[in-house]
Amino acid sequence: MIGFGTKFLVRVLLNGLGLYLAGRYLPAFTLEGGIQALLVSALLIALLYSIIRPILRLITAPLVWITFGLFNIAINMALLWAADAVLDELIIGTIPTLFYLSLILALANIF
Repeated sequence: MIGFGTKFLVRVLLNGLGLYLAGRYLPAFTLEGGIQALLVSALLIALLYSIIRPILRLITAPLVWITFGLFNIAINMALLWAADAVLDELIIGTIPTLFYLSLILALANIF
């Protein structure tokens, strides 16, 4: 049985990997500040996904059901937009980049 701390650490590492890959392949996404900024961003996103996302999913459950789960993408985009607003090192330039980044991090958080 894996504990919450181990799951959270894995989530931080996978978010960091997702952010690193997004920085390499998405032109309108930049993460300034090196490895420290990457870890801080991954930690903040993991916290948002662990604490805020379940609350948002509960509140928006009817929309998620009506859209067959596609509204989860909007929830992920909102959380990434909030992380972008809080962190100066994280710059998401366009809405399509926000969309693709949310898909990348959603795939990373499946595991």
